[in-house]
Amino acid sequence: MRQNPWSNPWYVIPVLLFLNAGLAVLLVVPYGYEIVVLNSLRAEPLNGFFRFCTVLGEWPAFVVIGLVSLLWQYRYAVLIALAGLLISPASYFLKDRIGVDRPITYFDHAGLRDMVVLVPGVELASGQTSFPSGHTMAAFGLYGLMAFMTARKLPWLGAACAWTAILIACSRVFLVQHFLTDILGGALFGSLIACIVWEINLRYLERWTSLNSGILDLFKRKANRRNNKQGA
Repeated sequence: MRQNPWSNPWYVIPVLLFLNAGLAVLLVVPYGYEIVVLNSLRAEPLNGFFRFCTVLGEWPAFVVIGLVSLLWQYRYAVLIALAGLLISPASYFLKDRIGVDRPITYFDHAGLRDMVVLVPGVELASGQTSFPSGHTMAAFGLYGLMAFMTARKLPWLGAACAWTAILIACSRVFLVQHFLTDILGGALFGSLIACIVWEINLRYLERWTSLNSGILDLFKRKANRRNNKQGA
């Protein structure tokens, strides 16, 4: 039976709530005002919390989760690596082609930089590389893929994956790195890449049964052979 990656409500419901809430805010809040609205909240402990959240959408997260996934299935590590290889160039290509001002560049050009409270210790990106948010693409690509992988045996883990991706996305607005439109676009593009990678898995990688084992299985087989020799 073909597995539908979007059949897990633990993951789908929070993601849909986030996207719909974001779209609703866009209808009533002027462009860029979401940055200013958060000014009063940019203080500890939220500053430290969102600095931590944003790191979860960077390349070390792919490396750590990829290495851990090797314990269960080599195929999972291949999928995570493939997602990372697709997300990075896609993000750079879209940013270059679309060319939207980063928040700090936008406020500078409007002469309104003094209106924005910044988070200490955060190096602000500038220029026309705002849309889509690369961190958000990575978040919804990586953690969306994790939700697809665990949907059968650990469906509840989809909620943790969804909220992790959502918090990473929100951190980009809180840290004055992106606008709301950027993170919504990043969420959609990242989800699309997760679906593409999962489709590749269903069509091609699942045929390679050798990828269905992991390092733990290797240790188990060695332990079983040792026990069999001792029993003989």
